[in-house]
Amino acid sequence: MRWAAACLVVIGACEEQAPRADEVDPLEFREPPPPPATHETEAHEASLERIDVYGATGADVRGSRVVLLFKGAPLFHEERLPAEGVLPSRISIDLSSTSVAPTVTPFHSVGRGGVARVRLARPGSRVVIDLEPGAQARTFYLTDPHRVVVDVSRDPSVIRSKKKPVVVIDPGHGGAEPGAANDELDLVESIVALDIAKMTRDRLTKILPEARVILTRDDDRGMTLEARCALANSLEADAFVSIHLNAGEGEVTKGGVTTFVLDTTNDRQALRLAARENGTRVASVTGIQSLLAKHHRRGQAKQSKMLATSIQKATLARGRRVLPDLGDRGVRQAMFYVLVGATMPAVLVEASFLTAEPEARALATTRYRRELAWGIASGVASFLDDR
Repeated sequence: MRWAAACLVVIGACEEQAPRADEVDPLEFREPPPPPATHETEAHEASLERIDVYGATGADVRGSRVVLLFKGAPLFHEERLPAEGVLPSRISIDLSSTSVAPTVTPFHSVGRGGVARVRLARPGSRVVIDLEPGAQARTFYLTDPHRVVVDVSRDPSVIRSKKKPVVVIDPGHGGAEPGAANDELDLVESIVALDIAKMTRDRLTKILPEARVILTRDDDRGMTLEARCALANSLEADAFVSIHLNAGEGEVTKGGVTTFVLDTTNDRQALRLAARENGTRVASVTGIQSLLAKHHRRGQAKQSKMLATSIQKATLARGRRVLPDLGDRGVRQAMFYVLVGATMPAVLVEASFLTAEPEARALATTRYRRELAWGIASGVASFLDDR
C-alpha cells in the first residue's frame, strides 16, 4: 500500500442534495462559499476540513471535480474499486491517519458530471466517490493549501453531441481578491478585467453568432481558481481564456501585452507573476512542474499555443490603434493554477499593465478596453475558424 502526502485543486461545492440533471438549467453553476483558512501543520495533525463538488449541471455536461481540502499535510492512500458489480467504478481515499472536522458533510448526493455520490465511510476514515457507469477519473495533489483533487469525465456516449462551439471567458480575481491596482487612477484589476471580459463576450457573440460564450463571473464576486477551470471542463468548452492585467514591482518602463500557456518554466519573472496570480509562494508554483509532467496533454499544449498566438497577435494589433508603441511581450509559459486541469485549449492574457504609463491611463478609457476586448475576441474566433 503506497501512502503519500498531498494537496490539490479542483471545482465547486455541494452541501445539499443536488437536483436531477434533467430538472436544472444546463448552465446553472453553483460556487461554494469560500473555504476556511488553512495553516501548515505536521502530517499527524492534518484534518479533512471540507469536501467540495464543482461543475455545471445538465445532461450534456462533460464532467465535474471533487476537491478534498485539508488543514495540514495529509497522509492518504487511493484505491480504484468496483462497486456492487463492475460499474459504476468507485474511488476510495483512505484517510485513517487523518482526522475529519465535525463540519464536514458526510454525504453528498450529486448525480451530475459523472459523479453519483460522495460519502464518508468507515466512520470518517475513508472518502468514497461513486462514479456513473463509464465515467473516468484522474487524481492530483497540490499544496498551499493542501488539496486532493479528483477530475471526473463522463462516458462520451451519454453526452449529447455539441452543435455549437463553447467559449468560456474568465475575468480574473473578484470579490475579496481584487488583484493588482493603480490607486492614482482608481483602477482595480478585477473590475477592469470584468469590463473587458463582458466586451469580449459581446463582440465574440457577434463574430460567431453560433457560439455559446459564457463568463465564469458576471459581477464583482469571488470565485476559486479551481471553479473557473472546472466550469469550462464541465461544459466541454472549445477554448478557455482568463483575462488579467499586469503590474510590476516599482516603476515599469516597458509594459505590453502577454499571453500565457500552461507549462513548466524557470523564468524568474514568470514565476513571480504566477505566484501573484495564484495567491501563493514561488516555491509552491515550482511544485506544479511534476504535476504537469504527469497530466498535461501534448495535443492540448499545442492547441493552447495556437490559441495564445492568435490572441496575442490580434490583441496587440487592436491595442496599437490607441497606443502605437504598445509592447509585444509575446507568448510565454507559466504555471498558473487557473489553467491546471483544463481539458481544452486554455490561455491567460495579461492584457496591459496597470502600473505602466501610458497603458494605465488608456485602461481608464472605454475605447482602449474595447480595443483589447475586440482583439481577444478576434483571436479566439480566428483560432476556432482555423481548427
